[in-house]
Amino acid sequence: MDQTTFYWTIAATIFGGIQLFFQKVVAQEKRDSAFNGLLMYGFSAITVFIILFLYSDVPSAWLIIGIFALASGALHGIGNYFRIEALKHIDSVIYFPINKVLGPLLVVILGVLLLRDPLTTQQYIGIGTSFLVPLLLISSAEHHRQNNLRQGMIFVVLSTILTATSVIFVKQATSYESAALFIVGISQIAGTVSSAAILVKQRGTRLSQGITFDKRDVYLGFIAAALGTVATYTLIKALTTGLVSLVYVIHAHYILIPIVLSVWWYKDHINLRKILAIVVSFLAIGLLYSS
Repeated sequence: MDQTTFYWTIAATIFGGIQLFFQKVVAQEKRDSAFNGLLMYGFSAITVFIILFLYSDVPSAWLIIGIFALASGALHGIGNYFRIEALKHIDSVIYFPINKVLGPLLVVILGVLLLRDPLTTQQYIGIGTSFLVPLLLISSAEHHRQNNLRQGMIFVVLSTILTATSVIFVKQATSYESAALFIVGISQIAGTVSSAAILVKQRGTRLSQGITFDKRDVYLGFIAAALGTVATYTLIKALTTGLVSLVYVIHAHYILIPIVLSVWWYKDHINLRKILAIVVSFLAIGLLYSS
């Protein structure tokens, strides 16, 4: 992995991790996850298209890029909803490690089989080291701390499959032309539509009678939009020049940020094994970058 790709990946990891912590805030305060997604994707899409209109051109291969971006955004939007629902049932120190290993594993398999990513032995070792983290973080002692472990696990698997698959579509979009901002805009429109569809399914067509929100909902939605826009843009820039298998595995180490912030802010459970997992994560990133 070249240095520029690595820096884009680390930037995406940092902003993505902070964004996910705010999704934990939404879940902790029992706020409407679909409505938060609607605000997040909606604010982001409007901002991006204003920037596109003023400063950028539509790519020549806009149709095929747009199709992949729409598919990615729709999958990510639905996965975002399931992510917040999962965090209502289980701690972030359970959700994010499981998400971290299942998502990268799926992306690596698809990257190698479908996109022919040429990984080296050291890179496979780095990927394998990354997969050790959940073994350090998950134990039977965590069971009694969760609100509904079984339901939370179902939501973890659903959100992970959807969001990981969305990355493959983004990678395909970047293979046609460098158009990161356009891809962000289209994918955010799809995320907005999928979030709106979830709201309609939950509450019917009379949405105004079923949604209760306050200034804090709007505030959290705006923060999520700002962080999500930067996180998505930097991830797409990394995918433009890097192998999806490596970029996504490193990006999956975003769990360090919400876990640390959740332990500090919400007093989520922490122990020596979880501290060791953080150390192993840094070791894995080092192996993946230096190869």
